Amino acid sequence: MSENGTDGSIYFPERLHSADEHLAWWSTVPVPDEVLQSVLDDYSNSRAVTINSMVPDFEKPAKQPEWSQAEHEARSREKAEEFNQSLRRWKGHVPEKLDRFAVRDAVRTHLAWTYRYTLPTEEQAKVDQAQVTVGDFRGTPAEVSTHFAMPGFGARHPEAFTRLPNDNAAMRQQLEQLRAQVDAVDTTTKKMYVSDMVEQGYSADQIDADLRGERSGAPDGGRKALKSFKKS
Repeated sequence: MSENGTDGSIYFPERLHSADEHLAWWSTVPVPDEVLQSVLDDYSNSRAVTINSMVPDFEKPAKQPEWSQAEHEARSREKAEEFNQSLRRWKGHVPEKLDRFAVRDAVRTHLAWTYRYTLPTEEQAKVDQAQVTVGDFRGTPAEVSTHFAMPGFGARHPEAFTRLPNDNAAMRQQLEQLRAQVDAVDTTTKKMYVSDMVEQGYSADQIDADLRGERSGAPDGGRKALKSFKKS
């Protein structure tokens, strides 16, 4: 078994023993382009999910018996403004566009934070407190993950980082297309072959026997054979 982090992938990660080893391994692990493209394609949705998860749902304060209607309305406006301020703050924190030069390290940092539970408790705390720079942003792994909307992507695509891309469907489709092409060629070839045998005077029974790989003997005779084949 590997003890130095030389094995593993994002789908089957290496289990290490310290925060330093853990962060070092995750900082260099290859991330398939298919995963990166999926993150980029879904970023606007992932961003919305991430922001919404960080901002509690707005709830109008319940009217208290000692409040007048005017006071209740004033408190509701105050609460709404607090909600809007929080929403604007998170929208400013999570950029509208994802830098394609940062997405690879954003994924790596998110996964390093996600899998910190594999470490001893004291090492988990070190991962939580580590400072990481990705693109033009510096923060803890959790802050980096949130900044690049990784929690939203993980919520929308829970198997994206744990299940290998399924190429079998595309391969099966290509195989079916090839089979269809072979069948079409085979059918055309048989039609041409049968037509040629009919022209030579072979009967329907002789042609069937020939297609089964049996010797059919000499042709029965021209038009009579053609008429016999058409009837069969």
